[in-house]
Amino acid sequence: MAYDSAGRSIVTEEDLVAGFRAIGAEPGDLLQVHSSLSSLGYVEGGAEAVVAALLEAIGPEGTLMVPTFNHQARRAFEDDREIFDLQTTRSINGAITEAVRLHPEAHRSLHPTHPYAAIGPKARWLTSEHLEVRTFGDESPLGKLVRHDGKIMMLGVGMNSCTAAHVAETRAEARCMGYRQLVRKLRLPDGRVIDARSVLWRGEGDCRVEWQPIEGAMRERRLIFDRLIGDAHVKLFDGAEMVQTTFELCLERCPRCPVRPRD
Repeated sequence: MAYDSAGRSIVTEEDLVAGFRAIGAEPGDLLQVHSSLSSLGYVEGGAEAVVAALLEAIGPEGTLMVPTFNHQARRAFEDDREIFDLQTTRSINGAITEAVRLHPEAHRSLHPTHPYAAIGPKARWLTSEHLEVRTFGDESPLGKLVRHDGKIMMLGVGMNSCTAAHVAETRAEARCMGYRQLVRKLRLPDGRVIDARSVLWRGEGDCRVEWQPIEGAMRERRLIFDRLIGDAHVKLFDGAEMVQTTFELCLERCPRCPVRPRD
């Protein structure tokens, strides 16, 4: 392994493809990726090279999906600058997700706070009809991926970035989230601006299920595969197994939990 002047691993696209395949990404996979570009070291070609390597690892029959969220905006929601626009609103989930969003073959879900972007033969299906369903319901992009044998990769980020936990919480009707109670502005493809609904969140750090209990239970069941790629600690696991593990924790802990959505 070569290193740059700052001591970071120098990672090529070929290194990434080999690493992704070694950890278990396979041709034809439905693959959800949470990521940090800087965690890898110095990547030749930057975020675009990571996206190309992921697509190479899963092949032309595979589909790559990433979060391209917008939920951390804090200005007044009625301000025109806070209107979600499918084409122009940037992802807050890092350079790799933004590279997917800008990819010429990408499809993005229409959702005011938690849109996903995907590339591949199932991208249009994954990202369709997100506005009409619960943010993390079984018919949401992530819910669809989980129900159809999708895998989840944590590329240099911790389990606290794994939004699949919210699919389990939604399935368990966890009372700490206000389903479709948050109203935000969204611009439709025809230019009209409408009120769109999303999930109303609980306070930070209040959850009794996330995140150490989830990772601990998954590791006890040997569901997580680990590998070092460049400088990044990478985890890969089956989405349905992750959701089932979290769902069982929700059934055990949520009924006694007093936490409710924030006002």
